[in-house]
Amino acid sequence: MNTHRVSRAAADESPVEPLERWEVDPAGSTLEFSLRHLIIQEIRGRFCRWGGTLFVDRADPSRSRLDVWVDLDSLDTGSDERDGHVRSSEFLDIGRYPRARFYSTVVEPSDERIRVRGNLHLHGVNREVEIEVVPGPISVDATGVQRSVYTARGAVDRQSFGLHWNQDLDVGGIVVGDRIEVSVRAELRRKG
Repeated sequence: MNTHRVSRAAADESPVEPLERWEVDPAGSTLEFSLRHLIIQEIRGRFCRWGGTLFVDRADPSRSRLDVWVDLDSLDTGSDERDGHVRSSEFLDIGRYPRARFYSTVVEPSDERIRVRGNLHLHGVNREVEIEVVPGPISVDATGVQRSVYTARGAVDRQSFGLHWNQDLDVGGIVVGDRIEVSVRAELRRKG
């Protein structure tokens, strides 16, 4: 029995190029956020421990995909008291939900930007979100590793993830806004 036969359809198909694998280099990358506070002020912060992998298909960019994780305990807004409150069960509840994860489901390239839709898993809830990504040029470092910098922006409605804590102000309004703006500068290095 010949086990090396290939179907005609399989023989006619062109080989599929493997996806390029790029990983976030934490030393040169930032994940920052901002949201309204006390009506006119803004809280800015960042996550210090996060990472991810980008799989790029140069022939068909819509086949590319992205997977990012965030260690929520690494939150830093510049205020230990506020950070402790945000980590508590009134907000992120990191004792129960220590990580957030985003993975792409649709990648739509255009001229200089890429629209990426995907699922964000945060606080025990999965919701679709959309981000806009701008890829940078590829360079080669002194050790021969290919590198690139991608930037991304998006927004999250915290209420849709069950992050409901707030307080009314005597003068009207609320303490914390619902919309969280997210910006990323990801320095990527090619693996393999």
